[in-house]
Amino acid sequence: MREFAAIVLAMLSSSLYGGASALQALEARRVPTTDALRSSLIVRLVRRPLWLAGGAAGVLGWVCSAAALALASVALVQPALGLGLIVLLFLATRILGERVGPVEIGGSVAIVVAVAALAWAGPTGSTSFTTGGTWAIAIGLVLIVGAPFALRAVGRAGGLATSVAGGLGWAAVGLATALVVDALDQHRWLVCIAWAIGVGLASWSTLISEMSALQFWPATRSIPIVFSLEMAVPAALTPLLASDSAPPHPVVFSFALVIACAGAVLVGRSRGVASQMAGAEAEAADATGIP
Repeated sequence: MREFAAIVLAMLSSSLYGGASALQALEARRVPTTDALRSSLIVRLVRRPLWLAGGAAGVLGWVCSAAALALASVALVQPALGLGLIVLLFLATRILGERVGPVEIGGSVAIVVAVAALAWAGPTGSTSFTTGGTWAIAIGLVLIVGAPFALRAVGRAGGLATSVAGGLGWAAVGLATALVVDALDQHRWLVCIAWAIGVGLASWSTLISEMSALQFWPATRSIPIVFSLEMAVPAALTPLLASDSAPPHPVVFSFALVIACAGAVLVGRSRGVASQMAGAEAEAADATGIP
């Protein structure tokens, strides 16, 4: 029953994340690309009510995700977030004017089926990280916080690099959120506050990367990459970082995880979605006056 409740909360969280992504993508495209990978990008966006509405949905999604992590392992909860792609595909057609065809729908169905298999084959109970795993997550948060600065330094503000940075960032935030929940459950208030600060800083940097990606790529091309990494990385690393998160059916769990990620990639690389890239870049160019 705890695992079922965790899946329901993760589905709610993923739906909120999907809606937030669609709303924020709409506004991110209207900001000059000269602000990509800079804090000024977020400063501009927070002045837009629609983007703030998306941000509020994202925060509520994080709360639901934290509640799910209090009931089940991060290796089970994070893959379930891929269901947010279904919401994204629906909203992309209604709000963003992007095309969604059989390929995208097929990829989404693969994700839904895979998540159902993950719920059956995945680990039970909450996650308890080892000391080494805790340090690894802390180092990952530090790297994520510096990611926008590093990408800007090497001139990689395009959709692929920033989408990957966004996916890895949210994966790290998911793992660190499990540590926040664990510290809260043990009434270790200072540790809880420290991890919460780390989650906040990493979320800020990841948000910069993700919004930068949405300036250059359509949501239905960027977000599937973000979601696939957000799903796969925690699920793959948790058995290595935690002491009690080995899935009871490892073969089925691994296969279902591969299918879920393949579905996300299928959605992101479909011809219908790829054809929107030129339109998004042209829109950004018109907004900034850059040919």
